Amino acid sequence: MAAVAAASPRHPGSPKPAALAQTGHATFWECPAKTTQLLVAVNSLTLHPGQTLDITFAVKNLGTAACNYVAPYASVAPGPTSSALQAGPCGSIAYEVLGPGTRNVWPGTQPFDCPALGFAQLAPGATVSGSGSWAQTAPSCSKRVPPGTYTLVVGGHFSFPLHLLAH
Repeated sequence: MAAVAAASPRHPGSPKPAALAQTGHATFWECPAKTTQLLVAVNSLTLHPGQTLDITFAVKNLGTAACNYVAPYASVAPGPTSSALQAGPCGSIAYEVLGPGTRNVWPGTQPFDCPALGFAQLAPGATVSGSGSWAQTAPSCSKRVPPGTYTLVVGGHFSFPLHLLAH
């Protein structure tokens, strides 16, 4: 899994554009950072009103032993765990959107009614993936947060600068 940068023309001496994808080693539940590679990508770093931020992730076990991660049950518990993973407060990987002063804009501190979750195994050499989204809203609200600069932090390790436009 290699990082992919946003393609755009650059002038010599101009700053490198921020990447739409990042890859690195990180802990994923019981999968240790030393043998776990994550790839996290977003659809855009600049969002217009009404545009949704899409977040995708892939996790690969580079180790020689299986490790456990949390996934939603595919059906009524105690059924098997779903292979369709989600990012978010009830997902397999958490993310938050930070505003000015690193204030948590999303998901906030309110409680969530999460579906049944259970452990699944990530076999050596195996990859799992998932996705999530943010509609530029505050928690439990349909109102758009103010335009400005925000930071998306995925899994406590990957950071993306976001710019929300006024129009």
